[in-house]
Amino acid sequence: MSVRRHQALDPVPVIKTESPPYFLHWLNRPGVKVVWENGKLRLGVKPGALTAEEVAILLGHKEKVGGWLLLHKLWDAGYSIRLQPSEYGPGYVLMPTGTPTQRVDFPALFELYDTFHDSAVALLLDACRLLKIDPVDWPKAAERFVREAILHVQERDFA
Repeated sequence: MSVRRHQALDPVPVIKTESPPYFLHWLNRPGVKVVWENGKLRLGVKPGALTAEEVAILLGHKEKVGGWLLLHKLWDAGYSIRLQPSEYGPGYVLMPTGTPTQRVDFPALFELYDTFHDSAVALLLDACRLLKIDPVDWPKAAERFVREAILHVQERDFA
């Protein structure tokens, strides 16, 4: 997919405090692409895919966008993800498990992991809090949610 306009996520625009906290779904829109290139996070946006305000909000939340990208790169590679309590103090460690089912640029993935690990953990912990599940139960809960979503779509298609 070619992306017409690339913007580095280094500048931090002024963000309104009333900006929605859950804006990461904008990254799934057609015409929006996030890439990790040469140690930089870049946002590619086709005209009309995002408003100027949405772009500003995403540019102002580089860490969350990077955490989102890390999670998606791990899932796209075929890894399962679990949260393991840290041995070095309070908090959790993101543990990719299994073997990749897709070709992976390991040096780039490791650099992305090293840079945005804490942000990815924070996103998963936020999801666990919202879903009222123990972070250690994330893999089983995620599998259950996926199965239920598939059943819901199938039931809707049959109705």
